[in-house]
Amino acid sequence: MKKELASQYRAVLKMLFDVIERCPDELWGNTSYENSFRRIAYHTLHFTALYLAESEGYFRPWHLHVPSYHSLGFQLPLPEHEFPGYTKQDLAAYNLKISEAVQQRIDKLDLSGPSGFEWLPMNKLELVLYSLRHIQHHTGQLVERLRQNGIKSIAWIDKGEPDNNFF
Repeated sequence: MKKELASQYRAVLKMLFDVIERCPDELWGNTSYENSFRRIAYHTLHFTALYLAESEGYFRPWHLHVPSYHSLGFQLPLPEHEFPGYTKQDLAAYNLKISEAVQQRIDKLDLSGPSGFEWLPMNKLELVLYSLRHIQHHTGQLVERLRQNGIKSIAWIDKGEPDNNFF
């Protein structure tokens, strides 16, 4: 089962990668939305990495992490229009880093053990499913934003092979 779970993580992360790559520059940092495209993409990746950790105590944020930027709808330490922001290349690289580590992280999980996150009272297997739904939710949100801006034909990826090359 762990092989299949890792495959689904890689598939959905590849879909998110494609969405990030297809986002035009004028939409990427557009602050007319409550949450910009780049902020939703970062939120999704941050929580993917977090929930693949054994617990909150074992999690180490990304080296480019900006405090509070992962929280949607919350006030940032500085207004988003003043934040220089993550580039598409930054988040594509973060996505790839997570995807490359998925199998190793999944293999270490005790799927019947507790989630490791007190705000999510479930076992690790349910946390994995929850996390996959979270990634797909926001990927779908970003796909729709692209479609509203005239960008169509975002591919559905059914499974992710370990040797899939994002680039």
